[in-house]
Amino acid sequence: MTTEIGADRKRLGVRILTPEGSVYRGNATMVVAPSILGEVGILPRHAPLIAFLKPGETRVKTLDDQTIVMATGEGYLSVEEDQVLVLVEQAERAEDIDRARAQAALEHANTLIEAAGEDEAALRQAEAARRRAENRLRVADRPR
Repeated sequence: MTTEIGADRKRLGVRILTPEGSVYRGNATMVVAPSILGEVGILPRHAPLIAFLKPGETRVKTLDDQTIVMATGEGYLSVEEDQVLVLVEQAERAEDIDRARAQAALEHANTLIEAAGEDEAALRQAEAARRRAENRLRVADRPR
């Protein structure tokens, strides 16, 4: 008898991890994530897969038919034997996003972009901060 999450072939074991720790661990019927080649949907019995993820919206459909929506950053997704592992720089549930804070981060990133001038490293870092803030706002504003 196995004790792994997702062991019954009608469900997926899902773990979403960031450098700060686990954001989600449980069973699901589907995971949808933003790969660099487009959205990827994972259902039980999916073939093994590794995908690079870009910032976007990751959705987990739970066994009780609820959908957990998260703003996620860059990272990786792997699928093997009904186990989905999502390793991302950051992940935040839609309902936990502080919209005012995300808006302030966007404005700050835009200020940094203007101030970067010819400093390409500073510009890349500020643009990445802007993409993260825009993603958080997009997910926070998503109709539920």
